[in-house]
Amino acid sequence: MRAIYRGDLDGTVCTAILMDVGLVDEVIQAHPKDMQDKKVEVTDQDILCNLPYHPNCYMWFDHHSSEIDKADFPADFKGSVEVAPSAAGLVYKYFLPDHPELKRFERIVHETDLLDSANLTLEQVKNPQGTFLLGFLLDPRTGMGLSRDFRISNYQWGLQLPALITKHSIDEILAMPDTQERVQRYGEMQEAATEFYLAHSHLDGNVIVTDVRDLPIPPANRFLIYTLPGLETGNISVRIASGKKGEFNTISVAYSIFNRTSSVDCGELCKGYGGGGHASAATCQPSVDDSDRILKEIVEACKD
Repeated sequence: MRAIYRGDLDGTVCTAILMDVGLVDEVIQAHPKDMQDKKVEVTDQDILCNLPYHPNCYMWFDHHSSEIDKADFPADFKGSVEVAPSAAGLVYKYFLPDHPELKRFERIVHETDLLDSANLTLEQVKNPQGTFLLGFLLDPRTGMGLSRDFRISNYQWGLQLPALITKHSIDEILAMPDTQERVQRYGEMQEAATEFYLAHSHLDGNVIVTDVRDLPIPPANRFLIYTLPGLETGNISVRIASGKKGEFNTISVAYSIFNRTSSVDCGELCKGYGGGGHASAATCQPSVDDSDRILKEIVEACKD
């Protein structure tokens, strides 16, 4: 059976658990938008993790409020879908009663909960270690996939991780050569990323607005923006970046994890533009022609 999963830490840990219980022997990563647009072929031999629903799937695990609130939310399916800190936590709870050996995943699931729900300390953002560091390396928003000089591509590296997590500790995985390449690159780029985001961001009232369209984006974790001088008073961020092959743009909306005073439902806001996500973090992918208008509308909707 195959796991189709979002290639972040949450989807990766979901898939590792499915592999450990013997349900999955093949993996494929997919983007939520590609699932929504039915660009991914799904069969009754597929388990979806941390992705929108497809009626052909065998099982489905997800925790995004924007999916649960959809008018066409399925009345009957196999799996577990509810608002939760992570999808990995739902997979873990679903299989633990019949597979007590999964207790060894308890720590990584807990830390995945913390990372995916952005329940982090300033130190964990500025100096990530262990699961948190692996999570930032895996997060597409970090931008590690933009580096083309690694021994293997970020996609290939990511596909190996579910199987590695079933056999190795996080520290062992971080010490492996292909991961070490990324750890070193991540560390080298933090100063450059700080300068980059200060140059391309501004505060509009309470909203941190970042425009990095058509720019080479240095790798950096997605919470760095909330630590920067002159921006740290913002309580929500709106970032626009070029999409794949310039065919669209991606707008990301998220609460500051250190100034938690915004009441905007990011998932509902982005769902109005064909996207979705959580109440505290979401994305949409407008066309290039519509992007300036939609960016302005989203920024206005995020103001206190």
